[in-house]
Amino acid sequence: MLLRVLIGLGAALMLLGFGAAGVQYWQNRAAQDGQAWDGPAAEVAEVPVQTWLISPAGGLVPQRDVRAYLVQDRFVEGRTAVVTLSALLSALLLEGEKLPEAAYLQVLADIRAPRVANKVCDVLLKSIAADCAVNKARVVDGSVDPVAGEARFGVELVYRLKPSDEALPDLGAHVLMTDSVSLDFEEGAEGARIPEELLASAVTAAVSACEAVKGGKACRVMGLDTTWFDNGSGAVRARIGWLAPLPKGLIAAPPLGEPGG
Repeated sequence: MLLRVLIGLGAALMLLGFGAAGVQYWQNRAAQDGQAWDGPAAEVAEVPVQTWLISPAGGLVPQRDVRAYLVQDRFVEGRTAVVTLSALLSALLLEGEKLPEAAYLQVLADIRAPRVANKVCDVLLKSIAADCAVNKARVVDGSVDPVAGEARFGVELVYRLKPSDEALPDLGAHVLMTDSVSLDFEEGAEGARIPEELLASAVTAAVSACEAVKGGKACRVMGLDTTWFDNGSGAVRARIGWLAPLPKGLIAAPPLGEPGG
């Protein structure tokens, strides 16, 4: 009982000592616990006039995918870049700080997890994103290694795509097509030597997949998922979406309450 009290007291003191980082920690916890998601910053933005899309089978596309594709003027929950990576715990310290005792390394890793995400967000800003922010950043349970002084982290970024010169066609006369591309990198392979390089490889794969789309319009990167290991190996998965003309014989029926419905 005394040991539990001491550990709990130590964790509380660390939370207080880490200041603003502790606030970020609890904000991330709240987001993961199912509370309403308003994005990293509450932004007032216009939503497209049409809030529905048709699938190739003729049904309505789930709203999560609709928003990920259409709502480009603000962050939305469905358009994310998920990055899983290893990082040294010493890299999470502020100037003048030292690593705490082993019992508190998990607390340190969880509080400072957002620091791991800063560099990977820069990858998106230098390529496809007009804006990027950390939605979630957590240490993977049980991954803290006191001997090696490292842990694995899961980071979820939200982003807005840079404006495109290609205008959207008539949404009621097109269907939303989606596809994904996956790549694996062996140990030490070029394109996966560091987490930022692996995410850049995912972006390149997504953009190349969009360029290869034939007969479609307004191809967009709807999601990225990368897993990086500290031996320089990794895997990426990119998801894209674009608009294609309605198949012959398919009639788009807007949901009740929509203009023209």
